[in-house]
Amino acid sequence: MTSDRKPLSFNEIVSHCVKEGLTEALGSIIVDALFDQMYEHYDITLENLPNRLDTFFSVLEGAFGQKVSQVLGRVIARRLYAYLSLEFVESPTKGLPEYVEEIRKKLAKS
Repeated sequence: MTSDRKPLSFNEIVSHCVKEGLTEALGSIIVDALFDQMYEHYDITLENLPNRLDTFFSVLEGAFGQKVSQVLGRVIARRLYAYLSLEFVESPTKGLPEYVEEIRKKLAKS
């Protein structure tokens, strides 16, 4: 039996990993409320989130502070790297947007 599902695009994978990573760290009720606020105040949805990572990360910093948002970014990045079967190397200077850009470059090379 074959699957009729089409493969996920990179942006869909990013959105999926963001939602899963945040839900793992914060719980589904908090994540749902966070996305409601992001949509209401910044017009950020799961679908357009990969193109608005800088704004998304700034909102996380405003809501949770720099240290917590960096931890959340690493949780999401770890999940994204694992999903794509890439080796994750943690960096204290990188935020989620930098990790995603690094992955984009790695995938473009292969």
